This record gives sequence, structure tokens and C-alpha cells, in this order.
Amino acid sequence: MIRSITYGGVLCLLAVQPADLFAQSNPNGSRLDPYAPGTDPRVLRANRERAVAKVGPESRDFVETYGEEAVAAIFKCSKAVAVKLVQLHNSGEMGKLPKPRDLLRVIGQPRHGDDVAIWAVHHVGELADMDSFAAYLSSPLEYALGLKQLAAGAAEARARRLNPSTMTTTPGAAPLAANGKLGLALVVIAIVGILLWRRRKSEIC
Repeated sequence: MIRSITYGGVLCLLAVQPADLFAQSNPNGSRLDPYAPGTDPRVLRANRERAVAKVGPESRDFVETYGEEAVAAIFKCSKAVAVKLVQLHNSGEMGKLPKPRDLLRVIGQPRHGDDVAIWAVHHVGELADMDSFAAYLSSPLEYALGLKQLAAGAAEARARRLNPSTMTTTPGAAPLAANGKLGLALVVIAIVGILLWRRRKSEIC
């Protein structure tokens, strides 16, 4: 039994490993990690050149400045939107964001691409605020598709940043936990009492 489980685990590992390695070096992968062990520098250079070729020579500084994060964003976006990202960088506006690489990394994730990128381009002034930026990166599609308002999300992010202890526990959670423990203790006492009563009754009979 143990031998069959071990054999099955090895097969699963072999089946998963190539996909993981591909995602590490492929700019279209869901987990791009330019510093992952085994990433071939030649592959990274080839991907950068492909990204520049897609957008045009004006994207060279953008790609070389932000590296694999820029490559991932470019490949996840249409050419028109990728050009807007390059223009945002060349204008100096992208450099005003708290963490431009993090934004590009989010744009490069599956199902994000154009929607997340174009909203960020149009609201770059708002995203220069640390809390607004953090809120947007936490759930970009919800803001990009108008499901949430950035001002509200920024207020929540600011509250978490200024009062982290108040966000770790839900209000009223401690009393509920205490009441739950008390109720469990009462149930245990009741069960023990019933068992003792039955045992004593059987001894009397």
C-alpha cells in the first residue's frame, strides 16, 4: 500500500513539474518569476525582444526598466493597450506610482490584461496614493469593471494600515468565542452528569 502511494506521488510530481517550469520562464504563464531557479537568461532576453517587437522600439526603455514584469504585462495586453503602458512610462507618470512593478505584475496575471491596464492608465493620478494603489491591486477587476469604488477601498486600506490590530479580529468575535466555549463546557458537564447518573442507577438495580 505504501509503495503504491509513493509511486503515485512521484507520478503526480512529474506531471506537475514541467508546467511549473514553463510558467516560470514563459511571460504568458500565471506565475512569472524571473529569478526562479532554472530560468534561462537566454529565454528572458528573447522574451524581452519579443515584447519590444510587439509594441515598437519606443518600448525599449520600458521593457529594460521593469524587466520581466513589463514583458508579462505586454504579452497579456493588446498592442494598443501595451502602447498606452509604454506612453505612461515614457511620460514619467508610471514612476509616480508607489510600486510600478507590482502593478505590471498584476496586469500580467491571467484574465487581467487590458481591463486592469486601461483602468490604471486612466486613473494613474488616483493610484499615486498609497492606499488607493493597495486597494486596486487587492482586487483590480472589481474596480476596473465598476463593481467597487476606489475611494471606499482606499478608506479600508488606510484603516488596515493605521490600525492593523483592529482588522485582525472581527468586532464581537471575542464574546462569541467565549460564549461558544461556555456552551461547550455546559454540554460536556451535562453528558458527564447523565453518564454518572445512569451508572449509579444500574449499580442500584
